[in-house]
Amino acid sequence: MYKMPSKSFARPLFCAVAAATTGFAAISALSLSQPAQAETLQRIFSPPTAAERQALLDSWAEPMAPASNWQVLDSFEDAEYRLDIVSQQVEGNQHFSAVRTPENYRPGQPAPILVLNHGGWEGIEADWALEYDHDCLADFFVLVPSFRGEELRVYEESYKSTGEKSLIDRDVIDVMALISGVIENYPGAQPTDISAWGYSRGGGTSLMLGVRDPRVDRVINVFGPTDVLTYPDMLSGVVSHLRGEEIGPFYSLPGAFVQRYYDGETSFNQLRQQLLGGSALHFADLMPERVQIHHGVRDTIVPVENGRALAEALQHRSDMIVNEYHEYFFGGHGPLRGLDQRAIRMLCDDR
Repeated sequence: MYKMPSKSFARPLFCAVAAATTGFAAISALSLSQPAQAETLQRIFSPPTAAERQALLDSWAEPMAPASNWQVLDSFEDAEYRLDIVSQQVEGNQHFSAVRTPENYRPGQPAPILVLNHGGWEGIEADWALEYDHDCLADFFVLVPSFRGEELRVYEESYKSTGEKSLIDRDVIDVMALISGVIENYPGAQPTDISAWGYSRGGGTSLMLGVRDPRVDRVINVFGPTDVLTYPDMLSGVVSHLRGEEIGPFYSLPGAFVQRYYDGETSFNQLRQQLLGGSALHFADLMPERVQIHHGVRDTIVPVENGRALAEALQHRSDMIVNEYHEYFFGGHGPLRGLDQRAIRMLCDDR
């Protein structure tokens, strides 16, 4: 199912032109910017070339170093479920996650996998996994990864994953390694029946997980960023960040990457690959055949145009089994009425 918003909410072409004009004005107002810097900013946020996209696909196709040293550090019983705190080494970092087993789980019992990817940058509570027990979700393994540099908190304890915080790219690697660890260490976990459900940053991670990991066949994106490279207002937002203004993570994180480029810590090509690798819109053709998107019109963190653009791109595919876009007129970057029911229906259909 696909339903575009009414024309009164659609972003007209002249708005995109206006945004580009605003970007030029913002660059001109940036006191530290020389003409060469202004030209570079335009190049940074230009559409990706076919060669750039292929280079990124080629890098993703290279074999990953296998995760190692899988450990179950603690276990908690909750009604008919068990919640395990697990650890493994991923790219030299210690990575912590929570794994909730299916209801009344018996080793070898076939069960699908659901990954919950959190938003924000301050870690996550492990018992989030225990909240997803409605309908068929009781029969799933439910995984809650921390991301590198963040805490996984469980009751009175906390476990901090090591490594530098990432924007989507390394988050995806951490989650892929976790999925592999669960398949290897929990008999019955199904390697061909994996869903990802994410919020905000975790929504963007879930989308890119669906692009990069062929084992993932369903994705639910809740107000996640879909394009930090060519979104019309991105350039002006990054300029505001470079001027020291508080503008929120959708602009400030790409802005931080740009600052690292200006500081000589990364190359132009590396910067472009980093931004493109966090922009699922440019890989819509590679997403699973079941995708559901939720976004609030009044979202002040990740603009609703992110959800609309991806939904429109997916509409051009003829192979989609589920292609749903749900827009919430009174919704912001928080609770969205009816979201859980719609998402659970999508996850439980055809089982």
